[in-house]
Amino acid sequence: MFSGSDQLVDFFFTQIGAELKVKNESRLGKIADWLGQYAGILKPAAKLIPLPGASAVGEVIAAGINGLAGTTSADRSVQEIKDDITKALSKLEEPIVVVIDDIDRLTKIEIREIFKLVRLTASFPNIIYLLAFDRERVEQALSEDGISGRAYLEKIVLLSFDIPQASEKLLRSRTIAELERVLSPITNATLDEHRWASAYLEVIEPLLSNIRDVTRYAISAKQTIKDLGDKVDLVDLLAMEALRVFRPEIFRRLPTLRNELAGAGVIVGGAGKRTRKGIEEMFKDSGDEGNPSAIESLLNEFPGNETVVALLAYVFPASQHDHMSEQLNTWRTERRMAHIDFLNLYFDRVMPDSLVAFRYSECAVNLLNDRRLIESYLTKLPPETLEDAIDGLASYETKFTDDMVIPGSITLLNLIDTISKKKRRSLFDIAGGFAVRHVVIALLHRVDKEEEREKFVSQILEGLETYSSKLYLIETIRYSNLGEKGLVSETFAEQIYADFVQTLQNTPPNKPSREWNAGPIYYEVAINTGEAPLSPSNDPVLLQSVLYSLRFTTSSQSLDPLQDQSKDRLDWDKLVKLFGSEDKVRTALLNIREKLGDDEVFRLADRYLQGWEPDPS
Repeated sequence: MFSGSDQLVDFFFTQIGAELKVKNESRLGKIADWLGQYAGILKPAAKLIPLPGASAVGEVIAAGINGLAGTTSADRSVQEIKDDITKALSKLEEPIVVVIDDIDRLTKIEIREIFKLVRLTASFPNIIYLLAFDRERVEQALSEDGISGRAYLEKIVLLSFDIPQASEKLLRSRTIAELERVLSPITNATLDEHRWASAYLEVIEPLLSNIRDVTRYAISAKQTIKDLGDKVDLVDLLAMEALRVFRPEIFRRLPTLRNELAGAGVIVGGAGKRTRKGIEEMFKDSGDEGNPSAIESLLNEFPGNETVVALLAYVFPASQHDHMSEQLNTWRTERRMAHIDFLNLYFDRVMPDSLVAFRYSECAVNLLNDRRLIESYLTKLPPETLEDAIDGLASYETKFTDDMVIPGSITLLNLIDTISKKKRRSLFDIAGGFAVRHVVIALLHRVDKEEEREKFVSQILEGLETYSSKLYLIETIRYSNLGEKGLVSETFAEQIYADFVQTLQNTPPNKPSREWNAGPIYYEVAINTGEAPLSPSNDPVLLQSVLYSLRFTTSSQSLDPLQDQSKDRLDWDKLVKLFGSEDKVRTALLNIREKLGDDEVFRLADRYLQGWEPDPS
């Protein structure tokens, strides 16, 4: 930019002179030289031009020129130089067009300097100024001390043209073309056409006023789309980018509201779809006026802003506070920002651990029909992500097919013992098992006929490698049969349970170290036979697995966040029942230690044998 009249005048005439020499140095070179001299004279004269008091400008200029006439080189007056320039310009076959664009983007002072210059030099013939600007902005800059900037502008600008507003059709076609260009490098991105129409018409399009806005939007969103276009739903991404570019004051509020926008932790029944009008009425009539919710505060902060309301309706339906877990699964599989994981990814540009695991789920779901492939894929995943990756498969239940039921169920049930080893949080907790249960039930529900499901269950049981997983499947089926429509008949459920107990009585586990639920499986034998199924002489590895399966961890509240309040416990009564007496438990511990050495779970059992009773709190 320029600083003050001197630099502006000098730059202006120097630039015109340089252009004239480039065009035709022999013919226009003299004009260029005279313009350079004229610039040197007019630099101080330009300071004398008042703005916007236009009535006295002529006299002031004349006085300034008369006062400076003696300073020209070669004893030539300003008027003589001006006359030479005028005479030379008059002989030009074509006028010189001076284009000054984006005047409205200048500061107030710079706008005034530009119009000083134009008024000072506009008397030359064959020089046409094409000035492009926002009229309202320039008129405000030229107004001063009650004198209208519009009146001043009308005395300078002889002919005005108003650029017509771009039509809605033109803006829309240009926007679509620009977005297609930006999206072209994203090869595996998909667009929800149903939601796109609403989001574009009610969130994006109202923010676009002209072609410049369209270009700005496309350029600004390009990097975000490059980074996240194949990871986050495109409708959400494009809507949020429009808000970021054109309504930054609203966008800045959203990262602090991410839990409210995604409805994190708020899942209720009776979910239903609301219209934009319904959202407005809901927030208008709900809650305590003196203590509004975070979403209500957002709406109150930007009252009447249609963009915010439309954004909530089409991008953040969870902000309506009535969604169910099924919808969360759908939003996650569609990679929508309505799910907190994808909203966090957009704001933070860092993929959270849960989303990393879910990406594994996306890959695994298509392998469920091939036992070898799905087992190979899942066993190579980091152990700490395996449980979440399996849990994420339930989100894709609409993609499950009949040919996935047997290989998928067998593989997942056989992996329970390899899922990240976490201590059980209670007697009823099964580390890793709950994630598998959800997927197996969803797979079995894909089979329509009960008779077919029973055949599938029988084949799954034959493929399971541990009694622990077999009992878990049987209990899952029996639990599912408590509802109105069970997975199998009651007769079939009771038969597979009876067969399980009988087989375990007759045949010990061939891989005792993998029996992740060894205590409970033998407890089923105990309650069905009334006898103790274990003895101190059993395989020490099996007995060690029994002890581990009966250990769990309790936690108590503490005011000190750094103090670990977790405590290990044993289901002691069940352990004694499995052996028949505490003496046999003591003997079993001696035998196990002799073969396997000491272990923390053995020392925990010693405390119980010494009469220790854990605090019930």
